[in-house]
This record gives sequence, C-alpha cells and structure tokens, in this order.
Amino acid sequence: MSVFDQLTDKILNTVIGRSAAAGTAQLRELTEKGMDVTHGGMNSWVEAPPEFTATSNQTAGLWPFAVGTSSPLVGAVLGRNQLNGSVVCGDPINLFLRGIISSPSCFILGLQARGKSSVAVRMALALVDQGFLFVGASDVKPDLAGLTVEVGGQVIRVAPGVGSINPLDAGPLWRRLGELPEALQRQMRAEIHSRRLNALTGLLELVFKAPLDARQQEPTVLSMAITEAAEHAEAQGRQPIIQDVVDVITAARPAIMAAILVDDQTAYRGQVRNLLAGLNALGAHGPFGDVFCRQTSEEMHIDQSVDFDLSAIDETLLDLRAAVQIVCWSYAQAGISAAKTLAEAGLMEERHHLMIMDELWQALRASELLVHQIDGITRLNRTKGLGQLLITHSMKDLQLSTEELTKIATGFMERSSMKVLGGLAQNEMGMLETVFPLSEQEKALLVAWSAEGSVNPKTGRTSPPPGRGRFMLKTGEAPGVPFQTNLTAGELRVHDTNAAWAAAQARVNA
Repeated sequence: MSVFDQLTDKILNTVIGRSAAAGTAQLRELTEKGMDVTHGGMNSWVEAPPEFTATSNQTAGLWPFAVGTSSPLVGAVLGRNQLNGSVVCGDPINLFLRGIISSPSCFILGLQARGKSSVAVRMALALVDQGFLFVGASDVKPDLAGLTVEVGGQVIRVAPGVGSINPLDAGPLWRRLGELPEALQRQMRAEIHSRRLNALTGLLELVFKAPLDARQQEPTVLSMAITEAAEHAEAQGRQPIIQDVVDVITAARPAIMAAILVDDQTAYRGQVRNLLAGLNALGAHGPFGDVFCRQTSEEMHIDQSVDFDLSAIDETLLDLRAAVQIVCWSYAQAGISAAKTLAEAGLMEERHHLMIMDELWQALRASELLVHQIDGITRLNRTKGLGQLLITHSMKDLQLSTEELTKIATGFMERSSMKVLGGLAQNEMGMLETVFPLSEQEKALLVAWSAEGSVNPKTGRTSPPPGRGRFMLKTGEAPGVPFQTNLTAGELRVHDTNAAWAAAQARVNA
C-alpha cells in the first residue's frame, strides 16, 4: 500500500469514524438525514415538503406521484379523505367489476340524521351517469323520489287507498315467458313460484308473529295452493291474487288432501283453518287494507330507475310498513330478474341495477321472522347481476331474540364486501367486532362522530353534529378510510330529507 493510500485511509477513519477492517476502510451508510458523523451533514430534523392534491390533468407529466392515495379512485366520488384530503371513491358495483371486492354489496350503518341516505344518493347518481339503473325498494321518507324523477325514472306509490302491490305478482316477465326457450321457461317458473311463496309466507308470519305450523303442514298446503291458483289465473290472462289462494284451499282439492295425508274433509278444514284466517287478514277488511288483496296498481318498468314510495303509510303502522317493505323488495327483485333473463335470451339490452334497501330495522322490529325472507332476497345479488345497498341505524337492529336469528341478520353485514360506517355509540363497538376487526383509532373516530350538535352560549351560534356527513369506508379487513360527504346544490335540490321542517327552519334562521 502506498504512502498516499495510507494517508487516505487515516483521513477517512478520522472524519467518518469507521476503523478499517481487514485492511479496508468501511464507510458509514448515508441515512435519510445525512451522514451520522461529526461534520457529516447530519440533521436532527428535516422539514416535510409541501403536499398538494390535484387531478391527473393538472399534474400531467409529474407521474409517478411521490405518495399514492389511500383508496382506489374507482366508482362514485364519495368525498374527501379526512386524513390527507385526497378523493375517496367507491360503490358496490364498480368495486366489484374491478375485482376489488368479492360481491356487489354494501352495508351502510350509522345513527339517524348523519347522512346515510346522502351517501346512497351519491352512489345512485354516479351509477346512473355510467348507464346503470337503481331501485329504491322501500323509500319510507321518501329519500329517493326526487332523484328518481330527476333522472327520468318511475315513482310507484304504495299505501292504503293510494296504490296496491300484489305479493303474488310474478313481475314484468310473466307476459313474455312464452318468448323464452322451454328450459329457461321452466327455470323461471320455479323461481317465480319460490318468490311468491317466500313473500306470502313472510306476510303470514307477520300476521301470526310466529312461523307457519309445519306439523299442520301449512307450508305444503300454501305452496300447492299458490301453484294451482297461478295456473287458474294465468289461464284467464291475469296474475293470481290472495283470494285465488283462499278459494283453492277452501275447495279442498283432492291433490292437496292427499299430499297432507288427510282423507276427511272435516279434518281437513280443521287443519287449514289457521292458514285461512291468516290469508283473510291480508284481505281488504284486514289490518293492511287494500294494499295486498288486489292486482299491482302500477307495473314496474325494467328499463328505468324505479322508486317505491311508501311515505304515505303512517309511521305508526309499523307492521304495515314492514309488510310493504318485504313485498316491494321481492317485487323489485322480480323486475331485476326479468331484465337479466330477457337480456340473456337476447330479447332486450342488458341492464344492471343497484337495489337500495333502506330502513332495514323496521322489518326486523315488526317481526324477527322476516329475517328469513330478507335473507332469501339478499343472497342472490351476484348471480342476478344486481348491486345491493342495505341501510340501517345500529348493530342493535341486527341483534335478535335468538342466536340463530342473530347469525342470519349479522350475515347481511358479513356478506357485504363494502361497508360505510357513520357515527355509532360506544356500546356498538363490541358488536361490530364480532363481524370484522376495528382498530382503537377507528373505534374512537366512530364514537366521536356520534355526538350531537352544540350551541355556543356566548354567540348563540349552533354547530351541527360532528359526525354529519362523515363516514368510514371499509373493504375487507383493510384499515378504514374516513371521508366527508358534502352534497352539491343539485343534490340538495332533489334530496332534502328535512323538507317537512323547511318552514320552521326558515323562521329559526330569520
């Protein structure tokens, strides 16, 4: 080694502080704050560079970005990320089509008046803009009627004395069944029968507040009676109604008596008496009025967005609201299934729908047994080309009287690959964690959003609830993305959930 090399090593070892190993100088690595040695340029604190958010058009030529956003820019624009200001996007159909979630389903959960329906409106508008359709399957306030009119859709009003919906209605497909191939006809007839049986069973269980009596073979009698009533009505070119089912059961058909192993008409009448009483309760003189005993007053259009407006039903009539919800959900699914089937047969253009099922709690509070009907309706969304949006206020809405029923109800959220959470009470956190994990930070944020608004005692100025318009988007077990939704002037015009308070609000603000 030359004298020059030795001198160089000595200088390096002195300045950098590394002794030579095996006769070779070992240099310290450069850290993010410089060389951690005397005179090495080490800074104990480095100021963060300024960060900006902009569209790809504004930042053309600056790709790749230094930091990516925390959620994919796919689907409806939901709002701004509260952590970094980036745009948060998402809806169940677009995220499913891109392979980000495994099923086109979303569950929105949050306290009242925090903006759940505003998120639903934002998703529906974005999907309509992309050529999709939406169905507001149980609009009790109504939240979606104005939006439906704005996009040129159909509003169907259902209430006693206003409009009826036949629980045995096969939907818009029944007139065109003859155009389908024979194998597909058989498949669709079986599906229509299952839907009719499911809807009528749900209504009867709501009347009885108990399941149909299997020992009296009520499910068998009801199924066979629906089949015969449908054959008789369709031969006359119409849909069956509940009275047709009553007539079949009353007539004591030999086939039905043989199926339930009864050969004496007196014994038969005793066995079907309870079933007939329940069906009669669904008639015009029963507690539900003329809503279910007639033909559907307005047929659903499968080539438009549709809203079933239930706002004319008094909110104190919980059983009636729940009953109409179940039938509207079933009828809406029938319409969507008709669109898919006709498209598969090449008889119409393919269309996909987002079905919005709001106020889930009302059906479950009216009768826990309706959870079975809801479960049947919600399980086929992916195979039917249907996006689904379930909305309710609290995890307590899904906590039913038995463990079995609770498992079915919480399954609605478990099967929803996309979840949007608003403000929730502290005691909700444990119930949420039985379905999916939450970090302590996520739980603290959700609880903070549950607080009510306040009034400044000095200025008299009011502050809205801190959680209004604030939500957390979760997909899978990934960390939640907190965002805030602010409705545009156009959205507010077609979606004002406080319209009933407009005059009083004007006086307060005057």
